[in-house]
Amino acid sequence: MQFRQPLQRHAIQATAEFLLIAEGRSLCVSLPSNGDGSSQSGNVKWFSPHELGDLGLVNHSGVLSVGGGGSFQLVHPVLLGKLPHNGIWRLALDVSPSKSTQDAAKNQGLAFQDLRSLLPLIPAEDLSIAGQAVALLQWHKANEYCGRCGARTTPVEMGGRRQCTSDKSHRAYPRTDPVMITLVESTDGQRALLGRPKSLSRRGVLTCLSGFIEQGESIEECVRREVMEEAGVSVGQVAVLGSQPWPIGRGGTCEVMIGCMAKALDDTLHVNEEEMDAVRWVTKQEAQTAIQHSSVNDVASSGQGAAFAEGHLDFFIPPKWAIAHHLIKAWATQGDSWFSKL
Repeated sequence: MQFRQPLQRHAIQATAEFLLIAEGRSLCVSLPSNGDGSSQSGNVKWFSPHELGDLGLVNHSGVLSVGGGGSFQLVHPVLLGKLPHNGIWRLALDVSPSKSTQDAAKNQGLAFQDLRSLLPLIPAEDLSIAGQAVALLQWHKANEYCGRCGARTTPVEMGGRRQCTSDKSHRAYPRTDPVMITLVESTDGQRALLGRPKSLSRRGVLTCLSGFIEQGESIEECVRREVMEEAGVSVGQVAVLGSQPWPIGRGGTCEVMIGCMAKALDDTLHVNEEEMDAVRWVTKQEAQTAIQHSSVNDVASSGQGAAFAEGHLDFFIPPKWAIAHHLIKAWATQGDSWFSKL
């Protein structure tokens, strides 16, 4: 294993803490049960180097390996950073190759659970670090071979990049894909354009339109293109409101969601039925009702939508941990047209 030299002595020291991840984005967590098998909260489990030994991970002079019967596989820790208040280094480990390590953790009452389903349960600070860990490890898994010559790559600088084993000038760095997500306001300012792509498994949900920003394209240009492609609506003014990291993007990618408001120039819909399952205008009253009945416990894995507003609505909106929720809420609580204040 290769480390950045200043970090080598710290990487596997007694004060370091390790987060275990398996099968892409399943985190090792502690989820106290309510007694009925469900959980309302949870915590990421951080392991000390000593505790790693109890799971079958062997430390040989700063190099971790796992295995048995004379067969060992190196496990490369990925540096996440250092806690400012106590100086503890935090690292992530992909233990996917070792079922015995996962079983040992489960025998301690721990669980491996998909990050997306943990979004309503884990404290925000832990979610941020866990998201970084999942994104980095998935990127490493997807870049085991050099994109220029096809040779094997190896992690260097504590997982900060990968380097080709055939040509050291061939380097790869972790990437984040920009995605715009927008609420489109109607011409009269009293309705919002929401939709649901066919790729979204949660039936009944309506959310903001979104799409990847293409090379050489501005955020505003992307908004206009995507809204036209998905809904057939022309957009004029665009305002960028904020952003949200999304480490569990499509195909294992890490995305940053750029939240926007857009003003429709025409309210007539020409829906792309090949791509979209539903696109419709929603009134302010409908949006306000959906917000009132939305719940952070709308767990993505269930997809049932915690509140169809108890029969008052035939749709629900994304929960509070999604930027789409906050775009809808910001628009719905603005008394007048959103763009009248700009």
